[in-house]
Amino acid sequence: MLGVIIGVASIMLLVSLGVGARNEITGAIQGIGSNLIMVVPFHVELGTGANPMQQAGPALAVNKFTLKDASLVADATGRPEYVGVDIQRSYLITRPGKRYFGITSGVGANEFDVRSMSVDSGRFFTRAEVDSGRYVIVLGRTIASALFPGENPVDKYVYIKGRKFKVIGLQERKGKTLMMFDQDAFSWMPITTATRLAGTNHPDAFVFKSASPQDAVKDSKTIEAAFLKRFNREDFTILTQSDILSFAQDIMRILTYLLIGISSVSLVVGGIGIMNIMLVSVTERTREIGIRKAVGAKTRDILTQFLVEAIVMSTAGGLIGIALAWSLAIIARKAFGVPSQVAPWIVAMAFLFSAAVGVFFGVYPATKAAALDPIESLRYE
Repeated sequence: MLGVIIGVASIMLLVSLGVGARNEITGAIQGIGSNLIMVVPFHVELGTGANPMQQAGPALAVNKFTLKDASLVADATGRPEYVGVDIQRSYLITRPGKRYFGITSGVGANEFDVRSMSVDSGRFFTRAEVDSGRYVIVLGRTIASALFPGENPVDKYVYIKGRKFKVIGLQERKGKTLMMFDQDAFSWMPITTATRLAGTNHPDAFVFKSASPQDAVKDSKTIEAAFLKRFNREDFTILTQSDILSFAQDIMRILTYLLIGISSVSLVVGGIGIMNIMLVSVTERTREIGIRKAVGAKTRDILTQFLVEAIVMSTAGGLIGIALAWSLAIIARKAFGVPSQVAPWIVAMAFLFSAAVGVFFGVYPATKAAALDPIESLRYE
C-alpha cells in the first residue's frame, strides 16, 4: 500500500501544482492585457523547441531599432496614444544607507495606460518630463520597501549611476508570479533619461495596446507589414499575448505530463508489491481455497475474492494518498505561496489510477488462486 500511497500522492500533488502554475501564468499574462502586442528587435519562433534566448542571442548585439521606429507602429495602427517604447536595464539604486539592485525601464508618458497599470501613491511622469529628460522615477513596491522601509518614498530621492532621481510615484502592487518572479521589483523612468543613462538609442521593445483581443490579431499583421518595409524578417518578431500564453501553457502541459510519468513509477512499484503480497497470500491460504472449493465455491467466487482484496488494498492506499496530497497542496499554498489547485477531476483521476493498479496487478494472483485444484489444495502443507 505504501507504494500506491506515494504514487497517488505524487501524481495528484504534481498535477495540482501544474494546474496551479498554469493558472497563475495565465492570470499574470492576461493581467498585463490580452490585447497587448510587442515588437522585439530579434527573431524568435515560439513553439519550435529551441531556446528563445539562444535564438535571439546573435541578433541582440545588432539591435536595429531606434526610437523613431515607434512611428511605424503608430502610423500602421492609427492609434499613437497606445504605442509604448521600452529600454530596460538593471541598475544599483541607492540612497544613504540603503541599496537595491533592480530592473529599470525607460518608457514614455503613456506606458502605464498601454500596460493597464496604475500608481498607488504620487503620479506617473508627464509628457513634458519625458521630452525634457527629467530625472524622475516611479518605484515598484519591493524596491520602495527595500530603500524606504516603513516610509512613503514619494518626493524623496534615490541615486542611479551617480545621478539624483526624484521619486514621484509608487507603482500599484502586482505581487509574485510562478518561480517567485517579483513583478514589484521594477522602477520606471522617462525614456529620454534612460537613453542617456544607458548610452543607447536602441529600444528593447515597442508595445501596442489593441482595442480588443480580436483586433490584436489584425493589428499584429498590419504592424508586421509596416516593419517589413524597413527591416528584414530576421530583424524583429511580433508577439501577441495569446502567442506568449499559448507557449507558456504548452510548456507547463509538457512538464506536467513528464512529472506524471516519473511519479507513475511509484504506482507501478506499489502495484508489483500488491501482486507479490497477493501471491504469497494465495500460497499461505491454499488449504482455505481447497476447503471453499470442496463445499461448492466456484472458480469465479475465488477469483472475485482475491481480486476484491487487491482492489481494496490499492484503493485504500489511493484514498490515503489523495488525503496526503490534498494536505500537502494546502500547506504549500498557504505556508510557502506555491500555486496549487486541487480540482475534482484530479481527485477522480487519482482514485481511478489506484483502482486500476489493483485490478491490473490483482488479476494474476486471483487467477492463480481460482485455478488451484481442490484435492491438491486440501493436501497442501
